[in-house]
Amino acid sequence: MALAQQVTGIVFAHPAGAKAAFQQQRSYLLPFAELAARLRTGIEAAGLWVLHEIDPQAILLRGGYDIGAARQILFFHPRVMKRLLEADAAAILEVPLKFALLEEPDGSVRVSWISPAAAFARYGNPALSTLGDELEQMCDTIADAVHSEETPPGRH
Repeated sequence: MALAQQVTGIVFAHPAGAKAAFQQQRSYLLPFAELAARLRTGIEAAGLWVLHEIDPQAILLRGGYDIGAARQILFFHPRVMKRLLEADAAAILEVPLKFALLEEPDGSVRVSWISPAAAFARYGNPALSTLGDELEQMCDTIADAVHSEETPPGRH
C-alpha cells in the first residue's frame, strides 16, 4: 500500500521591478483555458508554430506541490531559425520563444515573455537586433490581440 503524499501549496510571488528591463507582461480578465487557446491561435496567425506546451501545475503536483493554473507555450518557426543561425549561431540559446501564463488568486491571468529585442541586442549584431525587434513586435501583437473589446488587457 502506497503512503499518501503530502501536498504543499505555493502562492505565486509578485513580479520584481527588475523584470521591466528584459520581460514583457500583460494581465487579462479571461478564463485561463480561453486565454491559452487565444494565444495559440494568435501565434499561428502570426505565421509561427506552437512547438510544445509545458504544464508546470501538473509537473509540480507530481512532486507534491500545488500551484494555480500555469502553462508555458513554446513557439518559433524554421524561417526565423534560419535567419538567427545565419546571423549568429550562438543565439540559438535564445529560442524558442515562450509565453508563460499564471492564474492569479483573483482569477486574472498574467502572461509574461522574455523580450526578444533585449535578448538579441546583447549580441551586438545588427542582423540579430533587427530580428529581435521584429520578434518583439510579433509578441506584442499576439499578446494584444488575445483580448476582446469587453476585456482589455492591463499593462505592467
